[in-house]
Amino acid sequence: MTSSAVAARPDWLQDPTLAWRPAVRGVVLCAHPHDLAGCLGPNAVEAAVDIGPPGAGYDHLCGVQELLAVLLPAARAALPEVLERYADVLSLLTRADGPDGPGGEGGARRGRFVPVSETASLGTTRRISRESHTTAGWIDRAARFLVDALPALGERPVLVLDAFDHWDRISVRILYRTVLIADLQGRAITVRGLVRDGGTLFLQRLSRQRAVRVCGELPPVPDSPRVAPGLDVEPWRSGGPAGPLRAIGDAIALQNFERADLLIAAHLAAVGAEGGRADDLADLIRLQAISDAQTGRFDSAVAKLEQSLEVAEKPELRAHLNYLVALLVTKRKDDTDSARTYYLRGLECIDALAEPGVDAQVEKAWILNGLALAAAIDAREAQDTGRRDQLFQAAFELEFDAFRLVREMPGDSAFYLRYNLSHNLAFLLQITGRHRQAEDFLRSVSATMLGTGRSEFFVPHHYAIAVLQLRRGSHEEAAESFGAAVRVAGTLHDPFHLEKLLAAAGYTDLRRADHTGAARHYRDAARTARRLCDETAFAQDLAGLLWALTLGGSRWDRHTLAAARIWYPEAAGAHDRGADQEELTEALTAAGAEVAPPSSKLPSYLAAVDLEGLPERDLNRFLAGITSRENPGRLSGRDVAEGAPGPGQAGASQAGPAAADGPPGSRRDRSGAVPGAGPAMVDKVSAPGRPVVGGGRR
Repeated sequence: MTSSAVAARPDWLQDPTLAWRPAVRGVVLCAHPHDLAGCLGPNAVEAAVDIGPPGAGYDHLCGVQELLAVLLPAARAALPEVLERYADVLSLLTRADGPDGPGGEGGARRGRFVPVSETASLGTTRRISRESHTTAGWIDRAARFLVDALPALGERPVLVLDAFDHWDRISVRILYRTVLIADLQGRAITVRGLVRDGGTLFLQRLSRQRAVRVCGELPPVPDSPRVAPGLDVEPWRSGGPAGPLRAIGDAIALQNFERADLLIAAHLAAVGAEGGRADDLADLIRLQAISDAQTGRFDSAVAKLEQSLEVAEKPELRAHLNYLVALLVTKRKDDTDSARTYYLRGLECIDALAEPGVDAQVEKAWILNGLALAAAIDAREAQDTGRRDQLFQAAFELEFDAFRLVREMPGDSAFYLRYNLSHNLAFLLQITGRHRQAEDFLRSVSATMLGTGRSEFFVPHHYAIAVLQLRRGSHEEAAESFGAAVRVAGTLHDPFHLEKLLAAAGYTDLRRADHTGAARHYRDAARTARRLCDETAFAQDLAGLLWALTLGGSRWDRHTLAAARIWYPEAAGAHDRGADQEELTEALTAAGAEVAPPSSKLPSYLAAVDLEGLPERDLNRFLAGITSRENPGRLSGRDVAEGAPGPGQAGASQAGPAAADGPPGSRRDRSGAVPGAGPAMVDKVSAPGRPVVGGGRR
């Protein structure tokens, strides 16, 4: 299966150009008042377009709305065909019912942008992990609209944004991506952001991006959210309408954390003024902690969760809060000992109930699931083989214990939890080296989900199956499965997944010594990464292309060579000198040309679009023993099924109870455990006292 299977190959896969230099200018953050001509030069004065300040509440798309107020009238007059071409994007940028709900709190509604379902919004308030793939697709499309429409304001416009520190994060991401795409296309768009009232955490992170320059020094980030005049809210009541919680959930789901913090603070003040609502106060503090965790303020997040525990009364809520602390210190601090302490405290909250209800049993199952994760992490770090096998055995048993709790339980929350636990069991099979069993089990538990016929379910499924086939050395099967995923991603017009899938297909071709296929796939992956302005992905995909050509004995064509001169100049120099294959191999190794082996799952967040950074450790890669970078010149003779041994691991462990035709052990029936659908079909996981979506907690 090759990338030519992508139906109606898009323009960027037909363009032979590969050479690309990432933008090194385009955004200027001005931390103090000074003259425009002195900042950007005299030509900037004539090209300047003033954009008014947004409101003070960080409402979704408030920054883009101010830009559109100036841009749309000019585009209607000069570029109506652009507005027609991007009608679907404009409908989301300008529709009246924003994420806070029609007529909801926070003043006039702005563009909704990403249709966030109620389940997804509420689910995000129960999670620590980021899920931004869908959002990234819309941000990319909105940025491409601006690139094509901004010429209506001039050939080389200079956008002067008043009160840029009041722009919401979604708008900033769109605008920054606009600058990157315009630069790639040879167009000049300059943004001058005037910081009026003070710094924000996001502006500090933005200032570290390659295309950003700071005039002066950004002011410090305040410890507490700014007051938003007019942000009046009605006290949220648990068990009542979910509108306020939905607004907070939308803000967190869209990673508009300043908005989330303002809404939470307003509700805290309103609920606190009423008095006597300890659990509601605790729940709002919990949401503050999630926002802090999402923005890297982990110590603050743990402190807020501890504060919430001091307030909370309901046992189910206290169990959940202990679970969140444990999950946070597990994922972000790698402290499984402290995590177990909190998990056990959570279990004590549930076990103290005389008659635990559905909510309590669901919370207990999640805690057992968390304990299984801690055991699996410790197993991967164990130096002693016996200890490692014992820990993996414990992880399996904990997952089965969790499953038994909800095995016959009715309701959507238990339905989703069974699905999640089953996929975790499949992952445990993978990380203990039983890839065939993991594949069979994954096919079984995914049957109903795939039976819906919804294309978006097929991409992660085919990818997961392909990785398992690749890990056990079945390269031909893996190539076919990755090819199936490429086809579906092509029909979905999803360039972010497509890039990862093409790179994975190229890596598989390298493994099976199909250097022609590897070059074809890596070339298309590099073209896609170039379109997405993803520097990390492009460097790895170009490296894969160079290695495929070199190992296959093919000369580098002029487009490949032009790109190599920018990204791997030493290797390009060796090629120009007529180096033979051995010399080119040495040159590529010296240049650090490495590829990314496919991870066990597709990324759920996209750092190149989010601008929020990456975790210090990819937990999925760590647990599965998959390295983040490899030198293809050193792969010969090593079976991919071995993976990259983790600390203390000589190879695939055979830990856990044996099973011939299903998951390890026989503690439940083998009919699949989850007669259910995937996350997109899940509606609710019960939070204490109300229905809430649960996300991929692992």
